[in-house]
Amino acid sequence: MPDRPIVEDPMSADLAWNEDDAPFSSRFGDIYFSAEDGLAETRHIFLEGNGLPAAWAGKTDFTIAETGFGTGLNFCAAVQLWLETRPRDGLLHYVSIEGFPLNADECFRALKHWPELEPIAKALRGRYPEPVPGMHRIHFPDWGVVLTLAIGEAGAVLSGLHGRIDAWFLDGFAPSKNPEMWREEVLSEVARLAVPGGSLATFTAAGAVRRSLAALGFEIHKVPGFGRKRDMVVARKAPDSLGRQATLSARAVTIRERSRLDRVAIVGGGIAGASLVRALRRRGMDPVLYDGAGPCSGASGNAYALVTPRMDAGDSAVARFFAAAYRYAIAQYGEGDGWDPCGVLVMLEDEEALVRAGKAQGFAWQPAASGSLLDRAQASLQAGIDLECPGLFYRSAGLLQTTHLIHDWIGPTTVIETDIDRVSRTERGYSLLDSNGDIAGEADVVILAAGDGNRRFADTRWIPLTPVRGQVSEVPATDAGHALKCALSWSGYLSPVRDGRHMLGATNDRNNKIGDDWGWVVLEEDHRHNHENMPDYLTHLVDEPNASWSGRARLRSATPDRVPLFGAVPDVAGLANAFRNPAGRGYITFPDGDLLILGGLGSRGFVTAPLAAELLVARLLGEVWPVEESLGITGDPVRFASRAHRHARIEEFLG
Repeated sequence: MPDRPIVEDPMSADLAWNEDDAPFSSRFGDIYFSAEDGLAETRHIFLEGNGLPAAWAGKTDFTIAETGFGTGLNFCAAVQLWLETRPRDGLLHYVSIEGFPLNADECFRALKHWPELEPIAKALRGRYPEPVPGMHRIHFPDWGVVLTLAIGEAGAVLSGLHGRIDAWFLDGFAPSKNPEMWREEVLSEVARLAVPGGSLATFTAAGAVRRSLAALGFEIHKVPGFGRKRDMVVARKAPDSLGRQATLSARAVTIRERSRLDRVAIVGGGIAGASLVRALRRRGMDPVLYDGAGPCSGASGNAYALVTPRMDAGDSAVARFFAAAYRYAIAQYGEGDGWDPCGVLVMLEDEEALVRAGKAQGFAWQPAASGSLLDRAQASLQAGIDLECPGLFYRSAGLLQTTHLIHDWIGPTTVIETDIDRVSRTERGYSLLDSNGDIAGEADVVILAAGDGNRRFADTRWIPLTPVRGQVSEVPATDAGHALKCALSWSGYLSPVRDGRHMLGATNDRNNKIGDDWGWVVLEEDHRHNHENMPDYLTHLVDEPNASWSGRARLRSATPDRVPLFGAVPDVAGLANAFRNPAGRGYITFPDGDLLILGGLGSRGFVTAPLAAELLVARLLGEVWPVEESLGITGDPVRFASRAHRHARIEEFLG
């Protein structure tokens, strides 16, 4: 996707409204929907044209993809039909690409033409994302609907999309008005993603479009169009055959029926485990959670977590993943209680930090792009106290009451308070064994989400995970500290006063200085470290460390590249053989499997875990991924073996 913003203001499509209060794009010189009746047009072309609702009858999962989200009319019409005819426990994925998005108010204004859509339009308005390039996943769990709205140029978005599409709505403006949307590169991706036998419908019957689709393996039929338009096209994807189609279908997607995946075990009850539970329960699944000390007993159990973006100065798949994860996390937290969007001011204490912030703001997909770069006086006003440096203010960032959220997300899920020390493969799946070697449970799929405990399993010992001790100090509020209006972030952080105390943190210690108690005992010297790490001009906000200070210490788990782990855990012997095979040329694909891991979250677990969990579950079930494929593989454990192979250390690495 391009680095510059797709949109600079809500009028980027040069939106106009005609005398009937219907939207018109001056940029493309075209209407968004038929002046005769846009809803009737949508129902005729896209719903009936794709054989809906018959096509989803009896299916637990169905995926629609659309080029051109526009006002959201097609989405609302499809959801309305889904709610009327939804299969039992059915889940509808709706994927839509939009290069020039309207804002939420503009969509709602256009949709007010159809009062019968108002409940759906209101729900869409309430969850509609900011028009930031990238993929935005929006859940409507009461409806069994997941909307993935991708902002960007159609060809670039589709080339990064991973999944299988049952029905295509080819919309957008007419080929004569917007030829980029209909070029062969775009239609090739449409064909790649379509399932064999999948359907397609479009309002246009242009000869060039019909010929391209036919060449890509679609069986084309011209049928009567809507209103004054004589013809439209419906199509069916022929079964894959040799030749060009095979190359378009090269990225295989493993499909697992939710109804046949009864036994999913999650090991670990922190934010990683809770995020996995929530993602599975949203799909009607009922996992079992194992945690010896119970949920929130580990690093995720601090009273508050600071949720703020990572500020990357360059463009990379990793940087984009962290940006997408932040957007997704705050959207999820904002739907429940315990989220405090107090804002976070990142203090830019030297020229290097200021330059870095400026570079980060240059990428439209970066949260920094919507942050406010403040000079010293402005930063002081925003914080409510005198500061001695400029800052980057993230209005959407804030504090999260962690235990409240984790218990809410776990909900009624079965929790077994047993430490799992070993996962053993069986003919039917996996056995989970406790420290005595007794079977604590059995499962078809096991997801390891135990933080530092992920290191203890035989299957994961080759993965480079490091324990990192973090101690946060809970500091009684002073009169001066009460003036702080937002959280401050430097190499540490200070929260505004909540429940009479500041959160001051946090240590980041990789060296065990005290033995077996290292992971949990609260140390006075670490309180002093947190205090001494504060900029001098902030120390007056809190008293010197004393007996009134309290705190909490736990072990986090970190990777060498500071990127989380989310993916399948491959068999070590098979992995070694794959790299030894000369035909592999040093490359190994990222595998699917039934033993998965979500870990290595470091200090940003509350930013990355919700999206990583959603991605893992999407991979497990063969759904459309919530991020571009290049982002989705950044956390795969295989990356470490691949790097070792490139440096001729694979034998040493895998042992």
